Order: sequence, then structure tokens, then C-alpha cells
Amino acid sequence: MRTLNKAIDYCNLGLAAIAGVVMLFMLLAVAFAMLSRYLFNRPFAFLVDYASYSLVYLSFLGAPWVLQLRKHVGVDIVPDAMPPHIRQKWCVVLDCVTMFIAAVTCYVSGGLTMDYFTRGVITTDFLLTPKWLLVVSIPVGCFFLAIQALRNALEGLHGPVKGSGGQ
Repeated sequence: MRTLNKAIDYCNLGLAAIAGVVMLFMLLAVAFAMLSRYLFNRPFAFLVDYASYSLVYLSFLGAPWVLQLRKHVGVDIVPDAMPPHIRQKWCVVLDCVTMFIAAVTCYVSGGLTMDYFTRGVITTDFLLTPKWLLVVSIPVGCFFLAIQALRNALEGLHGPVKGSGGQ
């Protein structure tokens, strides 16, 4: 079990690293697009498409790592008002709900991605990008998000939840 947890940790870290590289390329692309437009009067339209697609990759590939660290955005008003033993159960229930939603999203988006791949659907953007390439990060990210939510729920059953509700 310890080896499996380490493998999942490395996968989450790898997905976060990919998201970081995508963010770096997005930063450079937007800066280059801005410079090319204002200095040389030569805009590169495909960079706008790249920036919008990269936001999907950033969101879904970085989410499992952020959930693992428990540094995601959350509303602490309700958990902070609860006694610690109820807060722990609340966090376990929320982790289970997160796991369910991520698993369903992984299943549906995985089927959609396979459909786009097998039919060869192409977007109507400037680059004529294969559509499966744009959405493949959704099932991958949601798969690891569901696994991490399950890990968080199991961790919450065995002790106080770290980083939640003012702890």
C-alpha cells in the first residue's frame, strides 16, 4: 500500500509539473504575442487559442496535487463553526462527494475523449487542433483527483484532517 501511495504522489507531482510547464509556455506565449503585436504589428492569432486551451490543462492537471496538499480554495465558515469531531466527519463526507463527482466526470469525459479520437474530430480554431487533444487532460486529471479524494477520505477516517477548517 505504501508503494501505491508513493506512486500516486509521484503521479500527482508529475501532473503538477506538466501544469507548471504549460503555465510557463502560456506566459511566454502571451508575452510574445503582446510584443509581436505592438512592436512589429504582426499578431499571432494561434497564441490566443493556445492560451485558452492551456487553462484547461492547468486546471485539471494541477487539481490532484492541490487537493493532496489541501491548499485548495474552500469556504471555512461552516467547518470553523463545527466541533472538531463533527468537522472531521464533514470533511470525510465532502471528500467522498468530491470523489464521486470526479469519478463521474472522468468517466463521461473519458468516453467523450475516446469518441473525439476515434472519429477524428477537429476544432475550427486557427490551428485545426484535434479535439481529443484539447480535452484529454479532463479525464486524466479527474481520475487522479478521484483517487486523491478517496485517499483524503480514508485519511480523515483515521484521524484529524490536516489543513481543513482552521486546523
